Amino acid sequence: MAAAPLTAGDDDFVPRHDVPAGGRSGFAVIDDRQVHYLEWGAVRSPNVLCLHGGGQTAYMFEELGAALAPSYHVLAPDLPSHGDSDPIDDTGSRHALAGTLPPLFEHFGIAPAVVVGASLGGITAITLAADRPHLVGGIVLIDIGHRLEEEGVRKIIDFLRKHESFASLEEAAAEIARYLPNRKQVRPESLTRNLRQRADGRWIWKHGMARRWREDDGAEIPDWRAILEGLADDAASLRCPVLVLRGGKSDVLSDQGAEEIAEIIPDSRLRTIVNAGHLAAGDNPESTVGLIKSFLDEIAW
Repeated sequence: MAAAPLTAGDDDFVPRHDVPAGGRSGFAVIDDRQVHYLEWGAVRSPNVLCLHGGGQTAYMFEELGAALAPSYHVLAPDLPSHGDSDPIDDTGSRHALAGTLPPLFEHFGIAPAVVVGASLGGITAITLAADRPHLVGGIVLIDIGHRLEEEGVRKIIDFLRKHESFASLEEAAAEIARYLPNRKQVRPESLTRNLRQRADGRWIWKHGMARRWREDDGAEIPDWRAILEGLADDAASLRCPVLVLRGGKSDVLSDQGAEEIAEIIPDSRLRTIVNAGHLAAGDNPESTVGLIKSFLDEIAW
C-alpha cells in the first residue's frame, strides 16, 4: 500500500524559508560570506538590482519584483548584517557596503544593472556607480539624498533603540503600526522576515544597527552623518540616468533636499510618491512600482 501523502501538520516537513510572491528565495556564498537573496524573472532578461534600506530586508521589494518579473531579472539581496546575510567588518561604511557588490554582480552575472536603492541602499548605489560605473546602467533613489533631516533620522534611531526585543509578533506589529502611520496594515505573520526568535522566545531584529546604536557609549544620537561624507561629490560624478523618488510625507528627505540631490546629478529626474513617508516602497507600493516602471521604459532598459 502506498504511503499517505504528507499534510501540512506532519512533523516530517522541514521549516521553509519565506518565498516571495512569484519569485524565489535563495542563499549564496560570496567571498566566504553567506548572502540571502530574493529573485524574480528570467535570468537572461535585463537586470535590476534592488538594495533595501537600513534595518530592512530584501522583502521590501516584493511588490516591485513581482511587477517587473515578466520583463526583467530582479535580484534583491539582504545587505550585510541584515536579514539572513552574514555581516562584514565595517557595516557602517558606505564604501565597505558598496565593495560587497562587484563580487555579487560577478557571482550572478548581472552586469550591467539598474540599481534601485532605498535609503541606505540608495547611498550604496551612488557609491557603487561612482566607483564602478560600468556596472550600473541607471539608478532609482528612494527617499535619500546627500542632506537629510535630523528630526526624521532621530525618529528612526529612537525607534530601533527603544525595542531591544518583543514578547510576540503581535506586540511587534502593534509597535511598528504606531511608528508607521502611513502603512495600511502590519501583519504579525509577515514579521518573521524582519525578526528572528531567540532561545528565550523573544523576537529580535534581523539586523545589527539597533544593537550597534545602543552600544554607542550612551550618545544621545549616534554619528549618522559620517556615512554621507563625500556623497554629494559621488552623486555629481554619475553619468547614468537617475530617478530621484521622494516620499511625499517623508520627514527624512525634505522637498529641498530632494531638489538639491536632483540638481547635483547630471542626468536626473525628480518624482514624488504620494501618501508615503520615508519607507515609501511599503507605504505606497503601487505608485512606487508605477514610477519605476515608467523610468525603465524611459531609458529603454
